Amino acid sequence: MAQLEKILQIFSCFLFCIVFSECSQSSGLTVDYSTNGTYSLLVDGSVWLTNGQTYFYNNGRRFSSADASLKLANTTITSGTDKVGQWQAIQYTYLAGTLTVMASIKTYNLPNLPLVVFSQKYLTDGIGTSAQDPEYVISSFPSFNTRQESDVELGYLGFGGDMAGYNGINMGSWQHSTFMYTGITGGPLVLFDNSSNAMIISPMSQFMAASNRLELFLGELQYGIMGLIDTVPKGYDVDFILYYSDRGINQVIQEWGEFMRMFYNKSPERRNTALTVNYMGYWTDNGAYYYYHTEDGQNYQTTMLDVVKYINQKQIPFKYMQYDSWWYAKGHKRGTVTWTPEADIFPDGFRYLYEQTKLPFGCHNRYWDNQTTYAKYNGGKYNFLSDTYFGLAVPNDAQFWLDLFNMTKQWGQFILYEQDWMNWENDQNKALLTDLTLGRKWLTDMGNGAAAYPDIEIQYCMSYSRHILQSLEVPAVTQARVSEDYHPGGRQWNIGISSMLADAVGLAPFKDTFWTTEQQTGSPYGADTEPLTELNSLLATLSTGPVGPGDGIGYINLTLLMRCCDSTGQILQPNKPATAINDQIKKRAFLSYPGPLGEVYTTHSNVSSLIFGIVMAADLQNVYSLTPSSGWTPGLIPPNSVVYSGTAAVSQLQPFSESSPLQLGQQCTARLFCLFYTSPVLQLGSHTKVILLGELDKWVPMSSKRFRAVAVSDDDVTVELTVNARETVTFNYVTDNDPVRTVVCDNSQSSRPADVTIISIAKSSCTLKFF
Repeated sequence: MAQLEKILQIFSCFLFCIVFSECSQSSGLTVDYSTNGTYSLLVDGSVWLTNGQTYFYNNGRRFSSADASLKLANTTITSGTDKVGQWQAIQYTYLAGTLTVMASIKTYNLPNLPLVVFSQKYLTDGIGTSAQDPEYVISSFPSFNTRQESDVELGYLGFGGDMAGYNGINMGSWQHSTFMYTGITGGPLVLFDNSSNAMIISPMSQFMAASNRLELFLGELQYGIMGLIDTVPKGYDVDFILYYSDRGINQVIQEWGEFMRMFYNKSPERRNTALTVNYMGYWTDNGAYYYYHTEDGQNYQTTMLDVVKYINQKQIPFKYMQYDSWWYAKGHKRGTVTWTPEADIFPDGFRYLYEQTKLPFGCHNRYWDNQTTYAKYNGGKYNFLSDTYFGLAVPNDAQFWLDLFNMTKQWGQFILYEQDWMNWENDQNKALLTDLTLGRKWLTDMGNGAAAYPDIEIQYCMSYSRHILQSLEVPAVTQARVSEDYHPGGRQWNIGISSMLADAVGLAPFKDTFWTTEQQTGSPYGADTEPLTELNSLLATLSTGPVGPGDGIGYINLTLLMRCCDSTGQILQPNKPATAINDQIKKRAFLSYPGPLGEVYTTHSNVSSLIFGIVMAADLQNVYSLTPSSGWTPGLIPPNSVVYSGTAAVSQLQPFSESSPLQLGQQCTARLFCLFYTSPVLQLGSHTKVILLGELDKWVPMSSKRFRAVAVSDDDVTVELTVNARETVTFNYVTDNDPVRTVVCDNSQSSRPADVTIISIAKSSCTLKFF
């Protein structure tokens, strides 16, 4: 046994030496384990995590390594190949009474793949496995001690609650953590030190059944199967992934997400081409002027027709309408009974409304009431599972979703299904908490129904992290709400952390609707006003998700609104969502850390590999010095960059580098937020320096949605861009220390877009070509 122990320790180090191309336990991530089932994770030679107890429920009892009731029958080393590549693993075979479970720790023999996979596989049937509480887990592997002594101070970021983790985000010191969202509402956990090391832990499979539990009394974070599952069939397995990066918090989340998208073949194509992600639309959800509110003396049909008439009169390029929960019938629990318009809402039906407006549309849906007319037990055609205690129901019939979306296609150009109240559907249907596969089937059936139509996309709203992760297997899901419901005057623009999770798994973050005018008489919100119109507009644009204002007739501020878009309504987005910088999160964990107290988000545009940075700061309570490496992935922002204000006339371009940081302070409030842009200094010839500023009247002045390419030669800098029909684009730039110059690309008199538009900096000219 001692010889095997030594072999295992050598094998452990060997595995991670291959992964990190370094044969030393003092660099990068290493895993250390022994034949008795204990294990620990080290970073740069320092212990970060040690194991807690391993346990499995069976026959109404918990068999645990803590009291030796769980027996370790066998330990083996094995290897193999899967869709990722060659792997090696240590496997522990446990006996929990009559139940046999194999727990394994797997790594891959691939360079630059710093991950560990912890797996549980049931080798016999588990009977009577329930822990009698949905917030518990019926199995525990891996399990980590939250109170271990360590030379390294760790911080944590936990995603939890609904709205893709927004409502339960928790940050702080790992060693002193006393609260974290776990169980059904829990989500991925990020651990980090005060330099650039970080790791993320999450389910890797069985997303709707996998869960975790923080046992505060024991000081353990345990990963397993959700707590009300009472039978587990032979062959069932669940995996948890730990992914490491030495480049920071944002980076480890993004790299983990890239791996997960690769593993599940989640293509970006549907998100990249989705109409609601790429073009702005008009929204009527909570916070909008017409949320459960119509014009005086009018029904919703005439109100919506008047809205579209106003939009057309103002020539606002909305590309779709969103109709919220006010149009369909609800039951005794305010859930959906029949997903068709009520007669007093749309007397002539959806088809008539579409033919009058000619606008594609998206429709909201909430949880299903168990009085739904679609259920067989109510005389309908489809299998639904009714929860008699809560009064809700869940569809369990793939044909139902195919028929539902086929029905909506008869109404007109239906493009967006918004599945809202996902937390209620999840928590108040006991079937979803007691069945290993029903949750996955619910969401994949929904997704397959939408996937039958190439232009139907799905938005998740009020979703837990488990739903967000499940979207990896549902290509039709393109976006997710990452904020609380909008309310005029409220604070739900702070989406810089929740956007990380949604974007990592391939979903466009949605900030929700907003107002563009501060005061709107007659709204359903009384005398409430919106002092943060600009901030909401900015964050919606920087989210890379839908931009959907909900102003009343006569109240749209067109100048502000059009800062998001080109003349066709296409959103001029950055290349990634704006997210909170690493230092902002570290400041919450390490009080003495020199990070910002407030919100500091960054993003960027990439045009021909030239990086144009964006910085937003709001609600700052201290002074903070932002550098290229603290605001972005180190090396992304070139060292010869400048920074300039986006909230005032460009009067000064300041050098921006590691030695010349951007100073942010308490002047950056929510109403008077700070907005800055960075631009690389280009060399034209041997003397002239050129700085491209782009469209200064847009929130993203150098969006790759507008600018196709930048070419630098010895005698010129040329910019290729898109100019639409009836559109004029004003481009700004600086040469040497001269004042800002402009080039106007005027296509205002043409009814067709230019085929090619080229700006020449040397000639200070714009050439539009039509073929």
